[in-house]
Amino acid sequence: MNYPEAMTTIELIVSELNSVPKPLLEEILSFIRAAKNKTMRSPEKLNFQRVAGLHDGQIWISDDFNDPLPDQFWLGDDK
Repeated sequence: MNYPEAMTTIELIVSELNSVPKPLLEEILSFIRAAKNKTMRSPEKLNFQRVAGLHDGQIWISDDFNDPLPDQFWLGDDK
């Protein structure tokens, strides 16, 4: 399709969108929103430094974490 050179990018996009089926429009809208969210993040948040031990002691792992699971877990309870 040939477009006049005077059309702006937004006008070109709108012109193309006028002929797109509704399900595809919803997908395009989702893509636009995701792209906006990705580019609108502040640079400070994208390049943050991780801090070791920041939440030290706030979680725990059971002593039997690595023990094998009983057959009832895999096969179901026969009760």
